[in-house]
Amino acid sequence: MNMLRGGTTRTVGAALAVIAAGAAIAVASRPELNGDVRYVLGGLETAGRGGVSIWDVFVSRPLAYKLLMAAFAGDAPPLVRIKTYVAVAAVIAVLFLGVRRFAGRRAAAGIAGATGLALLVVPPWHFLEPDWTAAVAAVLAVGAACAPRPLWLGATLGGLAAMLVVAVKASTFPVALIALLVVFVLDRRRAAWTALSTVVWVGLWYVVSKHFLPWEWIWLSDLASLVHSKPQRIYLGDLRLLRIAIGDAAVLSPVVVLAPAAAAALVQRETGRRRWVGAVVAVVALGISLAPAYGQSEFFNYHFASTVVLAAGLWGAAFALRPGFRLPLVATTVLVAAVSIVLLRQPASWRLAHAGPVIGAYEIAAIALAVAAWFVAGRVRVSLPWPAGVIALCLAQIPAVLPGFPYVFSGYNYTIRVGPTPASPLAGLSERIGRDTPVLYLTYGTVNHSMGNPTTCRYPSPLWLQRGAFAPRMRLRPSYPDNMLCLTGSLDARYLIVQTAWFSIPKSAPDVQALIDERFDCSPAARIPSSPTLWVCPARG
Repeated sequence: MNMLRGGTTRTVGAALAVIAAGAAIAVASRPELNGDVRYVLGGLETAGRGGVSIWDVFVSRPLAYKLLMAAFAGDAPPLVRIKTYVAVAAVIAVLFLGVRRFAGRRAAAGIAGATGLALLVVPPWHFLEPDWTAAVAAVLAVGAACAPRPLWLGATLGGLAAMLVVAVKASTFPVALIALLVVFVLDRRRAAWTALSTVVWVGLWYVVSKHFLPWEWIWLSDLASLVHSKPQRIYLGDLRLLRIAIGDAAVLSPVVVLAPAAAAALVQRETGRRRWVGAVVAVVALGISLAPAYGQSEFFNYHFASTVVLAAGLWGAAFALRPGFRLPLVATTVLVAAVSIVLLRQPASWRLAHAGPVIGAYEIAAIALAVAAWFVAGRVRVSLPWPAGVIALCLAQIPAVLPGFPYVFSGYNYTIRVGPTPASPLAGLSERIGRDTPVLYLTYGTVNHSMGNPTTCRYPSPLWLQRGAFAPRMRLRPSYPDNMLCLTGSLDARYLIVQTAWFSIPKSAPDVQALIDERFDCSPAARIPSSPTLWVCPARG
């Protein structure tokens, strides 16, 4: 009878865990694709329809990322998510197989399960961003390096995946180092060969792309100049902004608060030299996960995508390997998640006004929990079953994806809320001028995505002309005159589409204004009626 009851309890628990995970993933799949993703898709779709090769089009992202996003061009958002979720599930399966070979089934289940939830129940602003894509590639690198039995095959595949981490966005290269550190924890010899393979793959990628696609590196250099007007160095102001952004990310994704505690619990189980090596690896890995955010100096929340994924992996490892730590880990996770939900429900003005104390409290809590974990881990006799961990981790991920909740607590985009994007009138505008009518866009790429009209300009969203209007130093970069060729070329464009809130014709350089006036009539009488912030100027003649 007791065995029957035990089996029934386990079945009910497993069912609740599956329901919780399924519900969390379903909620996370409802929001519209974020603006950055629609920007890239809009550029690829409209330039592609105009005959511009993906090798030539500029969408502010490297070639590897463009090739990935090309797989989603023209797809409806639900299909984009389905394709992505299938790919993530495959990556998690590889991770499970890899970790199982060196750490056993229990560790593999905890690490792969938690990492998978972090990648599937993902904040809308993280989803499909290059930084999030780099985190997926890093997870693949760990699994691919460890899953194959032959060392040479694991090193080759792991190095290739680690190269993708760098290729999707140069500033995410530190994430590849995290992957190599994780492999190092599992098997040092395999980590050394995977690191060598990574260097070879990255070198090959650099040589080939530099030779055949030199514009990719010109764009990369100009983008770096756009973000950093001065040589990058350690600035105290930037470190302060980084600290604030970390706290902001922790409010949105409570699992970040638990990461130091999870790491402390894992390290505390070791003894002697292994304990100190583990402590160093944990501190270095968590620190490196913050490097992309500091390096880019914009501190957007999605720059912490790899931090969230790493935190979830540590959480899963601690839950799996420290049964005596499960109760305090789950209890504190549920508590912090509940606090985050309450805080994120507050009006934007309140969140902005109270950001300092809230962020400070979260960071102090992270340190205090790590200290407590060192002394508590392994000493609690009451354990918890696996379903409790799944449910707790779902709660930790859910604040970032709940409908009506903000994209971030107090940072950039703190006024944007999770939910479907309102219906755009631009599809109707496209029908009015003709769906196949060529146009020239002076718009952010989301407008391109909504309209879909073809363009023959390789800069479907003319970033350099737009930034050149406000930052004259950008007019000296090679990308600027190349972007201007769209005004003298693209002769088949029947209309000029100007998003006045993004592109200011009056503030543009005099030669840009002259070329626009020469080719298109943007007088109020000639413009086709549209929204107040969108001009539709017919071509002259």
